[in-house]
Amino acid sequence: MGSTFGFIDWAFIIGFLIVSLSIGLFARKQIDNVDDFLLVGRRLRSFRGIATLASTEMGLVTIIYFSEEAYSNGFVAIIAGIIAALTMWVIGKTGFVIKHLRSLGIRTVPEYFQIRFRPGVRWIAGLLIFLTGILNLGIFLQVEGKFLSIAMGFPAHTLPVIMGIILVIVVSYTMLGGMYSVVITDVFQFIILLAGIVMITYYSLVHAGGIKGMVTTVQVHYSDAGFNLRDAPRYGLLFIFWTALYYTSGWSSWQPVVQRVFSMKDVATAMKLYRISSVFMFFRACLPMLWGIAALAVIGLIPETQTALPQMLIRIIPAGMMGFIMIGFLSASMSTYDSYLLSFSAILTQDIVAPLLKRQIDGKKRMFFIRTGIIVIGFFIYFWGIYYEFTETVFRYIALTGSLAFAGTLTGLVGGIYWKKASTMGAYLAFIASAIPPIVSLFVPEISPTNAGLLSFVLAPISMIIGSLLLPDSKIAS
Repeated sequence: MGSTFGFIDWAFIIGFLIVSLSIGLFARKQIDNVDDFLLVGRRLRSFRGIATLASTEMGLVTIIYFSEEAYSNGFVAIIAGIIAALTMWVIGKTGFVIKHLRSLGIRTVPEYFQIRFRPGVRWIAGLLIFLTGILNLGIFLQVEGKFLSIAMGFPAHTLPVIMGIILVIVVSYTMLGGMYSVVITDVFQFIILLAGIVMITYYSLVHAGGIKGMVTTVQVHYSDAGFNLRDAPRYGLLFIFWTALYYTSGWSSWQPVVQRVFSMKDVATAMKLYRISSVFMFFRACLPMLWGIAALAVIGLIPETQTALPQMLIRIIPAGMMGFIMIGFLSASMSTYDSYLLSFSAILTQDIVAPLLKRQIDGKKRMFFIRTGIIVIGFFIYFWGIYYEFTETVFRYIALTGSLAFAGTLTGLVGGIYWKKASTMGAYLAFIASAIPPIVSLFVPEISPTNAGLLSFVLAPISMIIGSLLLPDSKIAS
């Protein structure tokens, strides 16, 4: 079935892109120094903080992978959304890790490791976090471009063009306006995204026969495995442990998320940001999952599970409304790209390149390097998105590549903040041990991503403890 896209839909899309670009470019006038460019001068308050964090984490790729998980597994997938929300709320309530990081006044997560350990730990942390970020971001364009080409009625060979257009617009305003552009466009896009979410949920429920129709569909296709964790082979105890550790690490150490903590005006506001945002993180997972189950009811099982949601949408969304829905999806997409581009270009400059130069870089040169990094990352993710071929679901690819740095970063932060005996050698070993299992799994698809990711979270703290006890900092040569 073809797309319902028409003239009014295209008018919506073109107008949205022009407005987003204009807002983003306008923000460049607010930039005076590096803190303005990266952290909005550390003046971010609750509403804007919630809007920009929610927009970043509710990317189009997030919608796609959560809907794909529920489409392929049923209601049992909702456990991932519950874990995501609960871990964020606990961190916001206790201040776990983020309270200490915000109090230091740092700009990037790897910067902490130089303060607590040695410059070399900062460098390896920066490198692994950077690689994790661009490998994650690299498949966003492919997945989202495929989604948009189906929903907008483009043939498959136009995918590189769609990917390029999205990327050029986001790179332009992020490079010029930095975090000011990100925050302002995120707030604008967040409002549009919420309206789109309401519309999609309504049409999905209507065409799937309501919740009753969805329950019946899951029962027919997946039986008890679609509802009960004990009967779902992909959602066993190991998956729950891994997911809990993964989200705990993500909320406390993932640069695009923690950069909002660094940008908030004080520690109390940062913790409040997490507590309130945790509610949105639940719906961020569960609503796309409901859409995925609705897609199962509307179109049945298809081999290419990533395309189930857009194929459903072109059947159920009436002409004239599709353009507005696509604006919501573009908002979700662009708000993720701008944050990721800025965050990982900052790490590339601050934590990888600058330490190698062995000399102080002034503010203007730092901003030049960060802006150049945004362009370089843009080129990389464009070509990675074109040529990479999936062997897993999107959710599990992202979780697996995240394990490259997540376990090592969380272990280094927890050890450094809460254990006085944590040493430089322990931190080195934790990062190395964290990276090995997911690297092996990426090249050997037969190894389960869950097992590889969980093994990272086991090996990293063990390595930290052994390295710290055997080689405390007092015995390590400078």
